[in-house]
Amino acid sequence: MQLHLRSLALLLLLTTLAPGSTESLPELKAKADAAHGGEQAKLCLDYARRDLEAANDLYTKGDVEKAQAEIREVVEYAHKGADAAKSSGKRLKQTEIALRELAKRMHDIADSLSFEDRPPVRQAVDDIEGVRSDLLAKMFQK
Repeated sequence: MQLHLRSLALLLLLTTLAPGSTESLPELKAKADAAHGGEQAKLCLDYARRDLEAANDLYTKGDVEKAQAEIREVVEYAHKGADAAKSSGKRLKQTEIALRELAKRMHDIADSLSFEDRPPVRQAVDDIEGVRSDLLAKMFQK
């Protein structure tokens, strides 16, 4: 019985300490805009990742114009996160990994779209890969 209560207490603790995935997109965006340094890099890329999934949902529903606007915002926040990491020197590796994952997911989304809807998403993938390349250059400069 005591072991069961400890397990329950541990589960409760872990769920309350879980990352802020329950935050709404506007709340996460506001936090990202207000943060600085490495924390801003993390929050901007979290926002970009979640906004990309929102864009995918819009594409699925057929709302292409809104989805493309969301894709532009994803790229904007990827830039912002990378710039924050570069200027602070914090979370460089984690930011690079997040950018790589973001570009891969965006590429997968582009592959699922109709031929006419792909070019803006492919351009966004290229933009994110460029940001990632710049970040890698910063990480390995001598």
